[in-house]
This record gives sequence, C-alpha cells and structure tokens, in this order.
Amino acid sequence: MKIPALVGKKDFDNVFKNSDTSFSSGPFVVILKKNEISSTRTGIIIQKKFVKLAVNRNYIKRKFREIIMRSKLNSFDAVLMVKNKIEEFDKLKVKKNFIDLESKIEKI
Repeated sequence: MKIPALVGKKDFDNVFKNSDTSFSSGPFVVILKKNEISSTRTGIIIQKKFVKLAVNRNYIKRKFREIIMRSKLNSFDAVLMVKNKIEEFDKLKVKKNFIDLESKIEKI
C-alpha cells in the first residue's frame, strides 16, 4: 500500500508553521499536523551531509513509512527530519530510534 506524500514547499511550510506536536529520538525528529484529508501524508527530509550513502537514506525512508503504515494515525501530515550527522550508520541504533518514535506516535 502506497502512502501519499507531501508535495511542494507549501505543504511542508504548512506543517512546520502549524504543527500540532513534535518529538525526537536520536538524530530523528518527527513533526505531526492534523489535516483535512482522510489519509496520512508523509514527508521525509534527509540531507546528504547527514547521511552519506543513498542506501542508508533509503533505509531510513522505508522504516519511517513502515511505522506510519503500522500506526493508527488518520488525517495527519507527518514529516521526518534528520537533525544531526550520523557518523557510523548502524541499523540496530536506527531501529532502536524508530521503535522509540513508533511508541511516541502510538500515544497520540
């Protein structure tokens, strides 16, 4: 099942300016905003200077989308950002951070 994406600067700016809640785990920050649509849309911001390899950036994107699909979020816009450089990419650490994020998302 494909998750709709936030498209364009306007959508992202709307989430950043009018966010309902945000939380972080490790280098990851998730920002959530209630929307008028019946589905949850995602946006992912990963700078190349923070995560060098495309393989690792794609892994992070897949994990975030997986969390959103498993969660019971309805009518939200969700943005994932990487705020700090990940020096040594370790899938176990990333999984641990995403488990933490998932538990925070489920509390909403």
